[in-house]
Amino acid sequence: MRLLLIDHGSCDHDHTRVHHCRANLGRLGIAAAVCGPSSIPQLEQPNDGMYGIHLHAIAAASHRFLAAVRDGSAESLLSVVPSLSPRLLGLVRETARQLIAEAVDATDPDVIFVMHAGLLADLAAETGAPVVVHVAQADLTAAAAKPFMRTLVGRALGSCETVIAADTAAADMLRAGWIEPDDERLDIWPLGPTCEEQIASACRTALTRRRG
Repeated sequence: MRLLLIDHGSCDHDHTRVHHCRANLGRLGIAAAVCGPSSIPQLEQPNDGMYGIHLHAIAAASHRFLAAVRDGSAESLLSVVPSLSPRLLGLVRETARQLIAEAVDATDPDVIFVMHAGLLADLAAETGAPVVVHVAQADLTAAAAKPFMRTLVGRALGSCETVIAADTAAADMLRAGWIEPDDERLDIWPLGPTCEEQIASACRTALTRRRG
């Protein structure tokens, strides 16, 4: 099984969460590539299988957005995206879409695993690959701030094969207005440093659901 791991947090260095997940999955014999925000030029990526989404040049148009990109946390990025102007959001989406499409074309993943329900989850679903999305309560709070973001995230949640809530609070929020209360795609577990077995299992389930 080949996976593409997409994080909304910085993927610049090998010590970031998404790279830890990639390394742990590799020890299970699962090949995984990484895609997410990065300030490292493509030709200087720290290892093969890293597809950086370069947002710094675009973010210079907004002090808040630039601060969030420099901060590097998924929470910072997710909280500021709903405040972007339609023009700036369009630039961000197009930049991210191109890099995600490049990553998918290069790696041909069986499943895409997205950390956080945000802009990149919607773009992952657009690729047509089976998608697993891990959702925190803060993701939904940020997405609900603007109708267009709620539409994007809602569309992603509706399109993916598996939805994983970080905790019961996130699951309750999902059931309250984002998915059906009895949606069988929903699972609950935190995205910790040693959850590679759970990621692998969720992705296998997603692949099985897609294949029917």
